[in-house]
Amino acid sequence: RVISQSPTDVQPVFDAIVLTAARLLRCDRAIIQRCDGATFWTVASAGREGPRPITQSSKTAIDPNANFPSRAIIAKKTLHLPDWSAIDLPEFSRRIRETHGINSALYMPLLREGECIGLLSITGKEAGMFGESAIALAQSFRDQALIAIENTRLFNETKEALERQTATADILKVIASSPTDVQPVFEAIASSANRLIGGFSTAVLRFIGDALHLAAFTPTNATADETLKASFPRPLAEFPPFQLVRNGEIVQFADTESEDVPQLNRDLARLRGYRSMLFTPLMSNGTPIGLISVTRKEPGTFAAHHVQLVRTFADQAVIAIENARLFNETKEALERQTATAEILKVIASSPSDVQPVFDAIAASANRLLGGFSSTVFRLIDGMAHLKAFTPTTPEADEILQSTFPRPVADFATFQMMQAGEV
Repeated sequence: RVISQSPTDVQPVFDAIVLTAARLLRCDRAIIQRCDGATFWTVASAGREGPRPITQSSKTAIDPNANFPSRAIIAKKTLHLPDWSAIDLPEFSRRIRETHGINSALYMPLLREGECIGLLSITGKEAGMFGESAIALAQSFRDQALIAIENTRLFNETKEALERQTATADILKVIASSPTDVQPVFEAIASSANRLIGGFSTAVLRFIGDALHLAAFTPTNATADETLKASFPRPLAEFPPFQLVRNGEIVQFADTESEDVPQLNRDLARLRGYRSMLFTPLMSNGTPIGLISVTRKEPGTFAAHHVQLVRTFADQAVIAIENARLFNETKEALERQTATAEILKVIASSPSDVQPVFDAIAASANRLLGGFSSTVFRLIDGMAHLKAFTPTTPEADEILQSTFPRPVADFATFQMMQAGEV
């Protein structure tokens, strides 16, 4: 019942197992421990009287010469020691016997795919406490602990996979709905990456020319955010991680306080309050065009599946940039062709009068270039004549019109144009 009610958290299951085991086996202590290949630690403990506090939360090194749990973990087999008075005890176990009066113990490893991931330990003050029926019952508790761990792992993996797929679909949706603007895509990527990886902060940066620009980031606090924004744009030469990711490599700083971390990154980490970093480049045709930076408050390396997830987000950012570039180039080309066609149409419809053509050219140039104003001049017999312009304000338009015609020699710009220079 506890397993079914707690599919994402094994702790309630562990607590229920040790309580039930201690009661039914009438043992002095039932303990569940987890291990990681190098150490083991206690996660749940109970005695006949009920739950017991975990007095030692730190991890113990796996050493078969030092303690009995390590022997069961290494051997990957149940270790039954019915009478401690009849065997040599390692120092760790000798202290336990002296402190708690233990005289018998049963250590049952939790195995998954041939690897030990934990241990169910049952101890008693009487020698020979655990017969065949008690061992069989303890094995059922061990199996339930394994079921709970496996259920939680599968549930969380499925949940993470679904979240990744949903995030990917959401970002693709943003890309589709924003074909000309990459900013919403960058903001969605920063937010999704930070949430799914359990990051402290995430930023998307772009390489433009010789400078690094901050494109999007997840906020932490007002002061740190303002300092972050003030740090960019900055020359690529002043940003050491660029040199690290320029060949397309993913770079991690497991601890920003390490000596090999560039001073700039260490200062930013201290200011914003994180201890580990992951840099994933945005690569387009083999060239780095930006990067995604993910940070965490705790030191340590990022899991392989999290690194792969950020790589997926980086690929989506590149898709968005490429899409926007192609879309805008196509749109601009179409606008140019349309404007050219319109002006040719004006020329054809006004063969004896150039004024409508000049008016159309001024309006089209101003619109397509995003100009503030555009003018068309003619240079005739050393004089500059205003032939067309796009209006700004009545006062300014009047001054412009009253200024011309006037000698070309009055303006260096007109002299350069007369010489054929842009």
